[in-house]
Amino acid sequence: MAALCNAAIGALRTAGITNIAAGTRHHARDSTRPLTLLGIT
Repeated sequence: MAALCNAAIGALRTAGITNIAAGTRHHARDSTRPLTLLGIT
């Protein structure tokens, strides 16, 4: 679980998000946002 958490934080930092808590909440609201962040959709 820690590896998944670190991967998510790394993806947010790579995208230029500095406030990890706010970025996590933002991406958790819509199921397509994390996929877009990773370039899947």
